Amino acid sequence: MPGSSTQGRTLRAAVTVVLCALFFLLAMGVVLLGSGVYRDAAAASDENFTHRTALSYVINQVRRGDVAGGVTLGSFGGGDALFLREGGYTTILYCYDGQLRELYMEDDLDLAPEDGTAILPLAALEIAPTDGCLRVTATGEDGARYTADLSPRCGWSEEVAS
Repeated sequence: MPGSSTQGRTLRAAVTVVLCALFFLLAMGVVLLGSGVYRDAAAASDENFTHRTALSYVINQVRRGDVAGGVTLGSFGGGDALFLREGGYTTILYCYDGQLRELYMEDDLDLAPEDGTAILPLAALEIAPTDGCLRVTATGEDGARYTADLSPRCGWSEEVAS
């Protein structure tokens, strides 16, 4: 029976190799599945970041320019815009060409919408007075809409167009 000992070792070695291969395949499956979940979560997080950052940026700029007569609603570049005036200068926040933009200029200058600095990718920015507040709605490239209401302490005014 000297051959049966060799067959037993060979069989044990084969079972060990098969189990290791099975473990390796299952581990790779778990890693691939986990990477897909991570990719989806990261994409959702990036989209959420863009919307939240856009709203936060607009809200903080309004708070910064919250002085008497400093906040004005209007239109610029074919859409809604916020005009923040202070000391002979105007900051315009608007959406143009798929970007949230900011244009900082002297009051008497007449610059074009494409002259503004691109801040974040954004499909649309809507600003409307609602129940004594300003409702700011950011629409992402995927069509998702996020809204925030704010109430400047010094109020705001509306202008027809710029």
